[in-house]
Amino acid sequence: MTAGADAPGTRLLPAAAGAIRGAIFMAGGREVCFVGTVDDDGAIATARVVARGDATSVLALPGFAQRGELLIHNHPSGVLDPSEPDLQVAAGLHDNGIGFAIVNNGATELYVVVEVPRHQRSTLLTDVDVADALGPDGSIATMHPRYEDRDSQRAYATTIADLYNAGGVGLLEAGTGVGKSLGYLVPALRWAHLNGERTIVSTNTINLQEQLVRQDLPFLAGALSDQKVRFALLKGWRNYLCLLRLEHASGAGTQLFEEGPASELAAIAAWAGRTSDGSLADLPTPPRPEVWDEVAAEPDLCLRMKCPLFDDCFLFKARRVAAQADVIVVNHHLLMADLAVRRASQNWDDAAVLPAYQRLVIDEGHHIEDAAAQHLGATVTRRALQRLFGRLERKGKGLLPALAGKLAAEGDLLSVASLQLVESRIAPAVRAGREHADLVFDLLGGFLDQSEAAVVRLTDRFAQHPVWRGGLDKALRDVLAEFNVMEDGLRLVRERLETDTAKAEQLAPLLNEMRGVARRLQSAGDALRRTLRPEAGGEPSVRWVEVKGREKNIGLSAVPLDLAPVLRDDLFARATTTIVTSATLATNGRFDFLASRLGVVDVEPAPVTGVFPSPFDYATQALLAIPIDLPAPNVDAAGHFARVMEILADLLAASDGGVFALFTSHRDVRQAATELRARRLNDRWPVLVHGEEPRDALLARFRQSGDAVLLGTASFWEGVDVPGRALRALLLPRLPFRVPTDPVTAAQCEAIEARGGDPFREYMLPHAALRLKQGFGRLIRSSTDRGVVVLADPRVATKNYGASLLAGLPPASRAIGRWADIVPRVERFFAAPTTQPPNVAETA
Repeated sequence: MTAGADAPGTRLLPAAAGAIRGAIFMAGGREVCFVGTVDDDGAIATARVVARGDATSVLALPGFAQRGELLIHNHPSGVLDPSEPDLQVAAGLHDNGIGFAIVNNGATELYVVVEVPRHQRSTLLTDVDVADALGPDGSIATMHPRYEDRDSQRAYATTIADLYNAGGVGLLEAGTGVGKSLGYLVPALRWAHLNGERTIVSTNTINLQEQLVRQDLPFLAGALSDQKVRFALLKGWRNYLCLLRLEHASGAGTQLFEEGPASELAAIAAWAGRTSDGSLADLPTPPRPEVWDEVAAEPDLCLRMKCPLFDDCFLFKARRVAAQADVIVVNHHLLMADLAVRRASQNWDDAAVLPAYQRLVIDEGHHIEDAAAQHLGATVTRRALQRLFGRLERKGKGLLPALAGKLAAEGDLLSVASLQLVESRIAPAVRAGREHADLVFDLLGGFLDQSEAAVVRLTDRFAQHPVWRGGLDKALRDVLAEFNVMEDGLRLVRERLETDTAKAEQLAPLLNEMRGVARRLQSAGDALRRTLRPEAGGEPSVRWVEVKGREKNIGLSAVPLDLAPVLRDDLFARATTTIVTSATLATNGRFDFLASRLGVVDVEPAPVTGVFPSPFDYATQALLAIPIDLPAPNVDAAGHFARVMEILADLLAASDGGVFALFTSHRDVRQAATELRARRLNDRWPVLVHGEEPRDALLARFRQSGDAVLLGTASFWEGVDVPGRALRALLLPRLPFRVPTDPVTAAQCEAIEARGGDPFREYMLPHAALRLKQGFGRLIRSSTDRGVVVLADPRVATKNYGASLLAGLPPASRAIGRWADIVPRVERFFAAPTTQPPNVAETA
């Protein structure tokens, strides 16, 4: 069908024509831009508004239309001849598979400038596209200075290519050294080159994100010379500086901040003129949270295209780059934030937090359930509420004093009436809300003290706890009531001032900021209700109260008990291809546990699963030592810890340092540090302690030292890469079972038990197996690494479940027996690094 003028009956179906007429009428006859869907006959079936303004303004919006759609905008004059800018827009859209048309205000005439490019069948990936590129004669081998041919990497990449061709879900475990990032990036980039479809790659850790965007993708941009490689790193809104909020905050100056924070604001303003990135990570010195709160980009405060600084906006610059990228790298939290927004709006086709996508790779996929829980649940803390109240007023500074000052300076009747409302209703509500919120958290702090626990799960029995009669009931009702008073008061002030256009424009920045704070206070109130007083008959949830950190920050959380249906229906079912991958996904070589947690047990087609083993020679490179002559930690914790410290001292002597000791609690880390220093072992080997320095600083010192011992917990069990001799021994004091009293763990186990299942076998054991593999995986990071892993938990050798845990570990040589008999074997291993062990399995 050729471009040209068309009668509405032939191209504009009634629904689309009606939508166009109505939106233009509501816009006062001015220019409006629509995106239309085109049916198989070329008729425009639907039209949705995407912007108000001329067609060029739409191009600033990331992901405003998908391939196969048609951009339509009206010419209010009724003259449908395309202008020169129209023709330029049409040419650019056509290159992205989007058509362009002009309509009159009555939607009775249509001029199609450029037709929607005809839909083409996907061009399927072949072995030449993927496996050959990774093979010994491929372009990657030619470019990579340390190339190693890996059969498992090619098999992994081929499996992913098949999933791009056929669609579906893939659960793929790729062992350490497989090279999984190149294994999924090559199919993703080849698919984008052939079919124009982007891939979202989501990771859990910053380290992996940086590896992808600073190493792997730039390398592939050079290696895949027959195509253009476009990629972007996308961060959440609050990671970016908002130039307009910075301008307003700087203008408010002393009304918002005291002297110290005000100087930090000036430093941010100076940095804003230098940075090209505009993200918090690019700041040389991170500012105080309360300062960044006033200048960070926020979706509900953003004016988008109406912003006078839109063209220079750091966030939308990043999103424009991302909209054109073949691969967009994000983290799990941003992916889940996007999911939460799409679920709330039921928008599955347009840009939300992320551009629309059909191909998704979830790396470090064993974390996706936890990330989903955080974003689909509700959380509020004392400190977060204090910061919100502080934004409104703190020691005579803040948004309220700034607004009051501006109203007082005006002196007209409207300003005086609004000032009276601020002083008589809003300011008292802020003071009372702060007091009532403090009382809520004081009472919850007393409840925790009485419970003698840092974390307490809230069950139905909590509704009858004496703390309610002791004041919590009234305090909760009072704080929620004050939140409503604040919101209503701010609405009244805004409505009054909007009657004076000039005044409303002058005060709009302050009112917008206060409206944003009010919305966040309402969200905090919702979290208080969901956690403390959930609605009867709502979806089952896990609720708890806890005290965090040295500052004793009290927090409340509520998360859905069963996330599987949400992930199945609103994540996996929405994308054409989803790859969930990690070095640790399978338990006992099977994916049943992961599939059940993610809700993909009964999906059609069935998930494609695969374990792609590490190419490393673990039998030669690693020794797994399991001493059995020490107490089990669940029987005699003190006796077990004392023996662990003896084992650590022997291991340090045998390896001459270079040891990770990975504990399961911060308390054990601190106790171990105290013990090592008491023995003066830090005189010989530097002792680095998790919690005493930032994680990255500890790792840098560990790598540089070459003979240190690092005592770590949680975050050091995975996502840590220390290849070479700096890390040559690993001590795992105990099996990493989840704490049974953890609220989520307890609730999940209760649910399994209620349906007649075995919580230990179905939940606790699989989690421990995955965590154990993650810990073990810290040791051997390259084909030349060698080292010893000591698993100092006799249960792995004495309990019937131990065999399954060991079966999931890499096939290292083993020494199982009394520690005194194992030590000589460990010493021989370090003394003769080229000597092959006599047996893969050996009892010392």
